[in-house]
Amino acid sequence: MLSKTIGSNVKYYRFQKKLSQEQLSELLNLSTKYISDIESGKYNMSISTLENLSEILNVDPYKFLMSNPQSKNLPSRIDIYWKNQKD
Repeated sequence: MLSKTIGSNVKYYRFQKKLSQEQLSELLNLSTKYISDIESGKYNMSISTLENLSEILNVDPYKFLMSNPQSKNLPSRIDIYWKNQKD
């Protein structure tokens, strides 16, 4: 359950910064697949990754652990959402 909460929050805060999974993975020096797996709740990230993610997204680390009702209202494909907003 906690891994799903963390994953939803990673996706939510990434959406707020208008970053694609690819952009975030480059900033973290991780694979896009790994970011996808974190966001879907398949994998747990290390504390050091959480610290780096917090810095990049400018979010206090504890916020990734808390239930966030706003994270449930995101588009399923953020990258396509932002691309369509530019058109």
